[in-house]
Amino acid sequence: MGSVFVTDSDKTVKSFGGVEYPVPFYLQFVAGYCVESIHSDESLRYNGPNSINSIIALPHHTDKAYKTRASAGDEYRYYPLFRTMNDVPSKGDPVLLCTIGKIKYYLGPLNTTNNSPTWNDDPSFRGDPVFTYGGTDQQLGKISPRGERGESANFNKNIPYNRLTKKRKNGLDYGDTIFETTGDTIIEGRHGNSLRIGSRSNNPYVFLSNKRFPTNDLESLNDGGLISITSHGSLQQHFGDYYEGDLQFFNTGDDIFKLASDTIESPNVTIGEIWSDFNGGSESQEIYGYGFEDFDEVGEDANQILIQSDRITLNTKLDDVFISSKKDIYIGAGENISLTGNKTITFQTPNFNIGNSNKATMESMVLGDSLKEVLTEIVALFSKIQVMTQLGPQNILPTTQPDIQSISTKIENIISTKHKIEQG
Repeated sequence: MGSVFVTDSDKTVKSFGGVEYPVPFYLQFVAGYCVESIHSDESLRYNGPNSINSIIALPHHTDKAYKTRASAGDEYRYYPLFRTMNDVPSKGDPVLLCTIGKIKYYLGPLNTTNNSPTWNDDPSFRGDPVFTYGGTDQQLGKISPRGERGESANFNKNIPYNRLTKKRKNGLDYGDTIFETTGDTIIEGRHGNSLRIGSRSNNPYVFLSNKRFPTNDLESLNDGGLISITSHGSLQQHFGDYYEGDLQFFNTGDDIFKLASDTIESPNVTIGEIWSDFNGGSESQEIYGYGFEDFDEVGEDANQILIQSDRITLNTKLDDVFISSKKDIYIGAGENISLTGNKTITFQTPNFNIGNSNKATMESMVLGDSLKEVLTEIVALFSKIQVMTQLGPQNILPTTQPDIQSISTKIENIISTKHKIEQG
């Protein structure tokens, strides 16, 4: 069923009497196709936890009696050849079958001349016999073309995705030979997701991409989700070409990547602007040029990680989150920023500014307790104020007592009982 002895009528030997016999030879791996795939305990051919990721498969070459898909029993169950790295086939996928140590294994799904990461038809598929009735060519029951090939109707192969490529990047790849580069190690999913482990020259990188546009053959900044880990070169150099919308193609040179908060037209409060102020008026474009030779201040190595998607959530279930930088930390939002803490929020710094200190005249904050003390002393003076009358100097307190009491009450309430600032 897996590995098998076969004969070839063109390869014979002569025995006694000059009789020719075909020479048997051993096929370690036999081409076949997947009949059922066991993904979970909900799968039709599930047979306990040890059957997960196994398949029911029929070989194209066998020394056993012919079996249809419906009649293939558990003796046609094959297990992944490798222990942890499994590319589990779908019904109808071409596979390689073998028997080692009396255990039946599979490799696959196999690639074909279609060279598609989404789906490859089995070139050796023959199909089950079609039964007719009444001496006519009328088929017993209607079967779809996919059903005839033993494919699952639940597998979506309506949109084929292009296979990932690698194009030469001038300034990043080694050598002067044109139209030539070095291949990467790539794991591709069926529907536009991938893991690329590769390098430019001897500078390694890792790209994890999800929901790529079907006709796009490279990871891009317009992928649904992208994690880029590079050691040399700017983001513009690695992702210089990209798609937007369905079909429109853009090549915008050095200005393809912008922080999302900096793309808001109005009100235009940008990270790039405040970064420029903190760095002596440098062009904000240098934010995006990190790793490029003109901007690289750390020599040949410029390690950086980009995490980009429509939404990103960082969450710890038990302990702390630490965010630290040897230089600056910039946080920007196109709309609002909210900080919440059920106990305390602490800002500890020798210089706390609200507003851009490089663009506006700044004023000092007021210390609430000190202000309360001064105002209380001023109000206390009211009781000592006298006016001259016909009877001589008279204290104004009796007539102004209600007003003074009202002001004193407001002074008591002027300071917060929850929020504090440091003296200094």
